[in-house]
Amino acid sequence: MTYDINTIYTKYKQLTKKQRQQLLAALQSQGINIVKIEAYKYADAPSIKHLFFYFAKDSKKAIPYFMLDSEVWEKICNIL
Repeated sequence: MTYDINTIYTKYKQLTKKQRQQLLAALQSQGINIVKIEAYKYADAPSIKHLFFYFAKDSKKAIPYFMLDSEVWEKICNIL
């Protein structure tokens, strides 16, 4: 099953801070050590949306959603 980034981006943006923390906890409980998710929309092109994932505290290196392992991406989408 494929997931549209616009749908997943919208679902993530609708989460409260507490729900976002619960999402991270749910992912970590499945062995996916994501510590932060950043939703980003380009000002010059608002139809282009991205999700960036951080796998270590204080890491400045973000992994864009399209570079995630397909299994990890599917788990994220299923939890959302």
